[in-house]
Amino acid sequence: MKLALGTAQFGLNYGISNDQGQVNVNEIKQILTLAKASCITTLDTALAYGNSEKSIGTSGFSNHFSVITKISANSHLSIEEQVKLSLSNLQCEELDAVLFHDIAPLLNNTGENHFSKLEALKDTGIIKRIGVSVYTPEQLSLLSDMYNLDIVQAPLNWLDQRFIQPEVTNLLINKNIKLHARSIFLQGLLLQPEIQKRTYFSKFVHLFSKYNAIIKELECDYLTFALAIVVQKAPHIERAVIGCCSKKQLTQLIQCYADAKNLKLPPDDILNSLATSELTLINPSLWVN
Repeated sequence: MKLALGTAQFGLNYGISNDQGQVNVNEIKQILTLAKASCITTLDTALAYGNSEKSIGTSGFSNHFSVITKISANSHLSIEEQVKLSLSNLQCEELDAVLFHDIAPLLNNTGENHFSKLEALKDTGIIKRIGVSVYTPEQLSLLSDMYNLDIVQAPLNWLDQRFIQPEVTNLLINKNIKLHARSIFLQGLLLQPEIQKRTYFSKFVHLFSKYNAIIKELECDYLTFALAIVVQKAPHIERAVIGCCSKKQLTQLIQCYADAKNLKLPPDDILNSLATSELTLINPSLWVN
């Protein structure tokens, strides 16, 4: 299964559609139990996700998953201290990957020093892979020329199809960089039509009308259609990072992931017409309440 479990909700009240708040410890254990039983093998977390890492560690499940975490080159802690802290929080001895959460420091004259610190840790076997979290293909192209990246995390959904374009796919394949897709649901915006009606999103009503019409025509639910881009249109991605707030939500995600495999999608020209380059829509950090 390509799904990786995102854990921001384990430590933060995260997501525009999250009306349940931070997930409690008992629910976390139930979610991780189901994930393990369902062949979800990867957890995605970060030091910046509140007490997410600690919640995973105290659950007793961290050694049952490959864990990816993210650090900051702008932290008051050194690269080594951040990795050590993550290992301590998670109560594990190694990490599948460590990603730089913010790329700006990698683009200045201290970047090589930051990256070399992770390379040294990779040489010891504490971490297996090194990568970055990016927002645009241009960032990916630039950083992949500067550094030997193993993995990159980037946004992908029906409105943001930049990372499944042939030129990006070819770059990833040629440089042997694994892609982990995030923002599949655009923080829940693509799952809940009522959120699409909020004032901020009114200027994109034509796009949402087209999106909702496709789902109505397919007679499927929003979750199944949102997952279909991962299942049917992105064969090159290694994992799709999805978050949930309850065992019930994860159960639904797993079922809809299976349903998405058999969903008969409309022609590519219709699906491609959903894509937009409008950053004020596809980049949630630019949303204004």
